[in-house]
Amino acid sequence: MAWTFRPPLWSVFATAAGCGLLLTAGYWQVSRGLQKQALLAQYDAAQQHAPMTLSAASAALARAEPQAAQAQGAYLSEHQVLLDGQVLAGKPGYDVWTPLRLADGALLMVNRGWLPQSGVRSELPALPTPAGLVSISGYWRALPRPAMRLGKGECVQPAAAARPWPRIVDYPTVEDLHCLYGEQVIAGELLLAPDAPGGFARGWRALPAEMPPARHYGYAAQWFAFAATLLGIFIKLNLKRTP
Repeated sequence: MAWTFRPPLWSVFATAAGCGLLLTAGYWQVSRGLQKQALLAQYDAAQQHAPMTLSAASAALARAEPQAAQAQGAYLSEHQVLLDGQVLAGKPGYDVWTPLRLADGALLMVNRGWLPQSGVRSELPALPTPAGLVSISGYWRALPRPAMRLGKGECVQPAAAARPWPRIVDYPTVEDLHCLYGEQVIAGELLLAPDAPGGFARGWRALPAEMPPARHYGYAAQWFAFAATLLGIFIKLNLKRTP
């Protein structure tokens, strides 16, 4: 008796395509897990350093990774913006950006956390804001950027200055913020510390419980197992004993 392996050409291509898709899905899950692990490590590293005091000079070069920071100033509660397209626990909502007037006159954007949508686009959430001089702390980082930017910025939208506040924005650049406020805005955002008063739902340091890095790795193992199973079935169906 001898073994022969002569699979049809179509089954070779189908199996190769299927295994390729399954492996791609597995590698994507691994990359997402590594990204979240790196994010956690960045926040842990930021907590090990003394916070920098933000000013027009010290905050001029915001990095992508978060840095521990603190600031003192007064919130401009009547000129807040809502960052659109933010999801928490599967619910759509906004990140609340409130400008803070620093002692040196600079304008700093403070991300005070997440609020849910009401279900009606025209009904915006209430934005209670601390009054007077406040001292805040958190994480300083560069402005977030989407993977793909659709449409045009705030500066080229007609009658931008006449729109009421608060305004819904879609990942504004520092140029967009300059257009909105009519003055220079420090390029970056301060993520309000999770335990600081005057904010909303914040999970800068904590990742969603339903999708930690370990779960991504678990899903990756499943995709890799599916690929191995498909390859095993292909071999078993086409490997035959002949006299």
